Amino acid sequence: MTLLHARISHWAFWEDRDNHAILKTGTPNARTDTIDDMTSANLAHSLKPAWRRRLDLYGRAAAEVLGKVLVTDDNPHIVFASRHGNIDRTLKLLHQVATDEILSPANFSMSVHNALVGIASINWSITQSHTAIAAGADSLISGLTETLCQLADRNGPVVLCYVDLPLPEIYADINPADISGIALAMRFCPLGDDEPAKNQLAFKAMSKRDDKAPPHQQARQIANFLGAMAPDLKPEPKYEVELAGKTGGWLMTQHD
Repeated sequence: MTLLHARISHWAFWEDRDNHAILKTGTPNARTDTIDDMTSANLAHSLKPAWRRRLDLYGRAAAEVLGKVLVTDDNPHIVFASRHGNIDRTLKLLHQVATDEILSPANFSMSVHNALVGIASINWSITQSHTAIAAGADSLISGLTETLCQLADRNGPVVLCYVDLPLPEIYADINPADISGIALAMRFCPLGDDEPAKNQLAFKAMSKRDDKAPPHQQARQIANFLGAMAPDLKPEPKYEVELAGKTGGWLMTQHD
C-alpha cells in the first residue's frame, strides 16, 4: 500500500457545536491554544475589512483557519475542499430565481465553490495555484489525497483547507448525526533531512471502506490527533486515525 511521509507545521480547527464556537490552533512543538466564543463576529479579522464584509459564517470560518496556518511571506499551493460549498448563498439564489427576483451579485459571486480562496489569494498575496474539491462524503479524504500528491510532486508547502456547515432547514432531514459547523486547515511541508521523528507523520493508503463516515467527524478526529502531538501530551505508541470513505482512505500515524 502507498506510504507517504509529511510534516504539518501549523494547523487550525474551528467548530460550532451546540451553539458553542471554538478555535484550536497548534504546531508540533507547542501546546494547543483554544479560544472560545469564535462566532461570526469574531472570525476572519486578519482579512482586510472590504473583503471581510463580503463573507458570511462559511467564508469567515474558512478564512480564519486558513489565516492561522500561513506564515510570513508565505506562498503555498492551496487545496480547498467542501462537501456542500456555501449552500446558504446557493439556496438564496434559487429562491430568487423561483420568485422572479433580481439575483444578488454578491450571493452569485460568493456562491462559487472556490470563491473564498480567491479572496484569500488577494488578501495574502498568494500567487500559487489552488485546487477546489467537492467529493460528497469523501470530500475531506479526497482533499487530503490531493494535498499529499501535490506535496510529493511540488515539494510543498501545500495548505489543505476544509469547511462545511450544517445544511439549511429545508434540507435538515438529510443532515448526518452529530452535525456541526467545521473548518480545518493544515500546512503540509516536506520532511527536512534533520527533521525530528516526533514531527513526522505517516500516511498509509487503506482499502477499508466506510460509506457512512461524515467529513465533520473525520475533521474532528484529525484535530484531536494533532492536538495530542503537543510536547506534554504525546500520543500512545500506537495512536492512529483511520479516515475511511466510500472509495478508500488513509491511516494517519505519528512516524516512529
